[in-house]
Amino acid sequence: MRYWLASLSLFYALSLSAEDFSQKQNFPLPLVRLSEPMRAVQIPVLECESQVQLKNLFTGLKAIGINTVIVKVFHNPGDRVHKLCLPNAGSGVYFKSQSAPVVCELVGVLAKEAHLAGLKFYAWMNTRGADYGLENRTDLHSRYYELQTGSYKPGNRLCIFHPEVVARLKDLYLELAEYEVDGILVQDDLMLRHNEDFHPNAVYLYKLERGKLALPSNFYQEVVISEGKAYVKSYKEDFWQWSEWKSLKLLELANELKELCKAKNPRIRFGLNFYYESALMPEKAKAWLSQDLTVAQKYNFDFYILMLYHRQIGAELNQSGLELEKSIELSGKNFLNLVSPPLEPVFKFMLKDFNTGELVPQAELNTILLRLPKEKRAGLAFFPFVPGTETELYNLITGWEQKK
Repeated sequence: MRYWLASLSLFYALSLSAEDFSQKQNFPLPLVRLSEPMRAVQIPVLECESQVQLKNLFTGLKAIGINTVIVKVFHNPGDRVHKLCLPNAGSGVYFKSQSAPVVCELVGVLAKEAHLAGLKFYAWMNTRGADYGLENRTDLHSRYYELQTGSYKPGNRLCIFHPEVVARLKDLYLELAEYEVDGILVQDDLMLRHNEDFHPNAVYLYKLERGKLALPSNFYQEVVISEGKAYVKSYKEDFWQWSEWKSLKLLELANELKELCKAKNPRIRFGLNFYYESALMPEKAKAWLSQDLTVAQKYNFDFYILMLYHRQIGAELNQSGLELEKSIELSGKNFLNLVSPPLEPVFKFMLKDFNTGELVPQAELNTILLRLPKEKRAGLAFFPFVPGTETELYNLITGWEQKK
């Protein structure tokens, strides 16, 4: 334990005393602006079995008004593999790496074919979930407080307060930035739950920086156990300070990754996913996810994506019909206010029901899109892309653009 705490102290001292790329905190790299807002599909699995099929897919997407393809470049155990690949590993990444197992080297081909079709190619990459080859290193994973038992347990995602984790993520993102990618979208795993992270390194750093102890007794006002599940009825003041600190640390890491990538490739665009709560219920987003859009917009990421998965939102809020539409509308208005010019806000919608696998009807999606405030700088993204939905996508995009 002493070794890791000493390493942590040295790591943060070096981080503060010598910026890797010449005073970037004082002189941030400029935003990379595009002449047109994003019109994107996000693709978890490519069904193409040949490069010819890939070319046809990208050409077809360009023809319906898509200007950006966002493709998953990480692979978790049990995920479906991009069909262009003959996998060399059960988990890992789709680009050349010395830092993680390589499933197959695909990013270069994807970027090339996207560019030939006139599309931007964005790599969709994870962070805390990238524990490939380190699954048994529980010392590198977060710690959460199990409310039911009052005990600490290792989490299933990496701890951002561990120097070895930060070094690995930097290496991975630098390796990805070696390719001719136009942008990187950070997976929505760059967040921390309300009962996470009690890792010794995090506790040590919180005490060092804020002079306070990260203890559950200082955070949770009243825990209720019902049907085997635990709920926090209210939080103490110290919890909100801890949550704000965690949010800041997540954004600092994202900013470091952004600047590393831009130092390698100044033209690369870098953006984050945000849960709908960040716009609709900011205090709950801070508590549950350690996400804070108000602070995030100060870091000048190139784009910010709000995940407006309306069926999921409706289920979680027990809303439907007009009530749900009003929540979507309010989320959109708040998001545009928070991500103000010249930043680029992007609304992301679900094309498929995450529980049933059913395709969401075009009319249903169109109702949701038309509830959102029309703003020229706002981008649109659709997830997950499903082959055969090109006509629906064309209609949705043109309907949005013709909206007054």
